[in-house]
Amino acid sequence: MIELFRASIRMMTPLILAALGGCWTLQTGILNISQEGAMLLGAFFAAMGNHFMESWVGGLFCGVAAAVAFNLLFALFCVNLRANIWVVGMTLNILADSLSVLLLKSIFHVKGYFSSPFMEKVPDVDLGWLSAPLDRVVGDFSLVVWGTLFLVLAMLWVDRKAVLGLRLKAAGENEEALAAAGVSVLRLRYFALVLNGVLVGAAGSFLSISYLTLFNQGMSSGRGWIAVAAVIFGDGKLGTTLGAAAAFGLVQAGGNALQNAGVNSNGTLMLPYVCILGALFWKALRARRERLLRERREIPSGA
Repeated sequence: MIELFRASIRMMTPLILAALGGCWTLQTGILNISQEGAMLLGAFFAAMGNHFMESWVGGLFCGVAAAVAFNLLFALFCVNLRANIWVVGMTLNILADSLSVLLLKSIFHVKGYFSSPFMEKVPDVDLGWLSAPLDRVVGDFSLVVWGTLFLVLAMLWVDRKAVLGLRLKAAGENEEALAAAGVSVLRLRYFALVLNGVLVGAAGSFLSISYLTLFNQGMSSGRGWIAVAAVIFGDGKLGTTLGAAAAFGLVQAGGNALQNAGVNSNGTLMLPYVCILGALFWKALRARRERLLRERREIPSGA
């Protein structure tokens, strides 16, 4: 049971990081579906930066910078030019996948994956005097895992208590009123997408220089899409989005545990996506039921 918990935390971390930023972009009225590509490039550039700088800090910076640049390209098309987010997002995801393969061959002259003895893993957090009683449960977790916990608490507070949280929601719900109050909707959307890039880049970096110390082709493995599904399920509500991301991470860890127990790997790999479809189907049914109830209330009793 403890091993399942520890595996779940590791699986949840990149999903939660991506879902945190994705939720704020949705609140401003922009659904960022290019997170899969941003996470993949973040993982590649983190591994590359770590290799050349021989430092996990340098790797993390490169991974985050690549994801932010990728998101700024998305912002140019979808915020400034108001292009279709689905067309742009899908195109950028395909671009990121192809670009990572091209750079892998061009820079490292390898195919499939890259590892290096010069890469430095993100350090684990030493709990000090708490280490002995809690070591089996939360010992040896990466700095990124604990940083994610801090970000969750900080962003929940901003979302519910701070003026910034109210402005982000207003940007998506009533941008005319926000603009009339003298607040730039364009800047808020760019801020949300840049923050999303930082968090998704950190998620990709976690995969290549913390969870593992290598880059593998297609390393994001659909995690960006799972985070997008969590954002859609949460419908801009940060608490619900985080709960969905955590649940999907738990299902992923459970699938891996079943695979280790001898269950067919094809079935276990499908498990998270089956759960996502079920969750979105339940959300659609609930929305339809609420819409029908509203319509019945609006119909006069004598009609």
